[in-house]
Amino acid sequence: MTLFVGIDVSKYKHDLAILDEHGEILSKHFRFANTYQGFQKLKEHLETLELPTSELHIALEDTGHYADNLIAFLQNIGYPTFTYNPLIIKEFVKSLTLRKSKTDKKDALSIARKLLADPTPERYIVEPQLQELKELTRYQNRLIHERSKNKTLYVRTLDIVFPEFAKIVKNVHNQFVYDLLSKYPSPQKIKRAHFQSLLTIKRLTADKIKQIQEAAHLTIGNSSLALQLELTQLIDMIRIQTIQINKVQEQINHLMTEIDSPITSITGIGQRLGAIILAEIKNIHNFKTPSQLQAFAGLEPSIYQSGTMDITGHMVKRGSSYLRYALIQAAKLIANYSPHFRAYLRLKISQGKHYNVAVSHVAKKLIRIVYYLLKTNQSFDESKLR
Repeated sequence: MTLFVGIDVSKYKHDLAILDEHGEILSKHFRFANTYQGFQKLKEHLETLELPTSELHIALEDTGHYADNLIAFLQNIGYPTFTYNPLIIKEFVKSLTLRKSKTDKKDALSIARKLLADPTPERYIVEPQLQELKELTRYQNRLIHERSKNKTLYVRTLDIVFPEFAKIVKNVHNQFVYDLLSKYPSPQKIKRAHFQSLLTIKRLTADKIKQIQEAAHLTIGNSSLALQLELTQLIDMIRIQTIQINKVQEQINHLMTEIDSPITSITGIGQRLGAIILAEIKNIHNFKTPSQLQAFAGLEPSIYQSGTMDITGHMVKRGSSYLRYALIQAAKLIANYSPHFRAYLRLKISQGKHYNVAVSHVAKKLIRIVYYLLKTNQSFDESKLR
């Protein structure tokens, strides 16, 4: 006998419902805290059912980090644990009733009923490797976002302190620039520095030193102590965040090697973008068709229908914004490296589409390839494209 458990997750407490194979309710008012004691209470409650762990299937909504510790706890005990996208549960509930009523206890029961009704629940099983990959890629994304903000602040501060500097060095994020400004964070300090001391900075040439020192004598910049402090600390943070991003990437590369997915065989998709795509999709069997995957990425157009009107609008941008970002970036790269996709992008542009719209069409075509490769576990072959 198999029992079906639905758990509605929240920040401080969780609600549980249990159904038997016939849909009869065995439990629907069990609540436990999101604490060690609460988890032990859950374990004891499940053990009273006197079933092997493999015969007790447990499902939750994939609603973010509040469920992560609970999932890990249940997996460690040995229970088959599944997660559903909240939209799937919402559509399932709509199919059962038109009445709008929502409580935590009813949510737990709806999740259990969905699990019972699902002919292939294994599609929604939680893979620890992909869960780990999702944590790493999202954390890396946050680090990159924070570093980008610091780079913007750094450029702003440098424009105030030494506005003539950027034209001379071209790229203010070069390592020799960071080295120079960390040691000499104002035009006054740069112009007073010994030429030989400046030459010790790697990749800083004599010609550049001469140009920078000449500009330092004529600058209109404001080199207050506060701005110098801000400039040096921003450089420190950018460097630290770069080290952190690279360390996370090392862990991502290790996991990607273990997973050995065919997705990185696609021209232009490296370890970073490939990891984001895999982590967000999790299990390709969650999607029956490429169009479902496209909808999950938020790349399908919105459609307004009323009477005789049928208007296709902008992309709806629902689903995973991380997946959408990775697919758009991958589309740009594959259009650079793949003759087939380069021609496809040019075709869309020749049809009068804006570059960004044309790229979204490339991303949709890419989704179909990603779907096929993950479903069949085959490598990308440019010669088979048409």
